Amino acid sequence: MHRTPLFLAAAVFAAALAGCGGSSEPAAAPPGSSAAAGPNTVTTKLLSFVPATLTVKVGGAVTWHDGDSIQHTVTTGTYQVGADGLRTTEHADGLLDKQLGRGADVSFTFTRPGTYSYFCSIHKGMNGTVVVTP
Repeated sequence: MHRTPLFLAAAVFAAALAGCGGSSEPAAAPPGSSAAAGPNTVTTKLLSFVPATLTVKVGGAVTWHDGDSIQHTVTTGTYQVGADGLRTTEHADGLLDKQLGRGADVSFTFTRPGTYSYFCSIHKGMNGTVVVTP
């Protein structure tokens, strides 16, 4: 039995697959996307704020980008989380309470140092923190 044609076919197939891998360079982000917005961006992803904690300097603007296919809010305030990871209580503080539409951005500039908790008032499991340093 002669195996050369089978080996040759396998080698050609493997070479063709290797060419389908694409570039190792990251894809450019479309304008208005979270990657284009800069390093102080929080993106909604799978009903989470990513990153959950972001540190910025006083005067730094934070941009929240809705990367999900549903609407969210960005609401600062206090909350309690139950054993199941969902908020059991929430109290908006009035500093920031914005609707975040599909694919849209909301920005806010923090002018005082401190730790600011925020949440999505629609989804009880979406919580985040911005730490503002001097």
